[in-house]
Amino acid sequence: MKTTVYIDGQNFLYKASEVLILSGHINNKQELFKLDIAGIIKNIIKSEDLHIRFYGARIRVRKDKGEDIYMKSRAFSDNSRKLKNNLNNQNIEYVESGKLKLRDSDICKKCGAQDLRFQEKGVDVGMAVDMIVDSFSGDDGQIVLVSSDTDLIPAIKSIVNRGTEITYLGFSDKLTKGIVAEASKTETIRDAEIIDAFNRFNPQTLLLADS
Repeated sequence: MKTTVYIDGQNFLYKASEVLILSGHINNKQELFKLDIAGIIKNIIKSEDLHIRFYGARIRVRKDKGEDIYMKSRAFSDNSRKLKNNLNNQNIEYVESGKLKLRDSDICKKCGAQDLRFQEKGVDVGMAVDMIVDSFSGDDGQIVLVSSDTDLIPAIKSIVNRGTEITYLGFSDKLTKGIVAEASKTETIRDAEIIDAFNRFNPQTLLLADS
């Protein structure tokens, strides 16, 4: 049976980076672009016909908002390129869905300062559309969703109601109750699996963490 895995990229990397920062393997979220994602999925989801899609925003270098934004957008672009290369080596399809947009940050309560921040927009919409279209394609496969975004619940309901099985794959301590309630079943990713997946692709970092 064909199994298609839909990964909300930023959501996944954000949660994985939290685990790796706490374990001392990385210092910040921007350092995470090499991770054995396919290994994590295959260890949990048993399927002989597995297709993995990683959804992320289209990124362009911004030169119109000053030097700080230019440097940040260039760093995002460089990390995105490294990530895509890593995904390609794992036979994971990278799907550009949505855009990386600028927004005002929250106002600092101490100093009142506010700056511009990058935020992905539209990725969840692209995932929802693709899942629904695929479920109506006539393929009798199953869907695995790796995202905690509650905006995807209407799509999940629609797909499950027409008989397609959806497995919610979430982080063990950060499961979204609304998605658990609507999905056909739930599987979890443990912190140790994230650390092992990082160490497989970053042996030098493993040596530093142990020293």
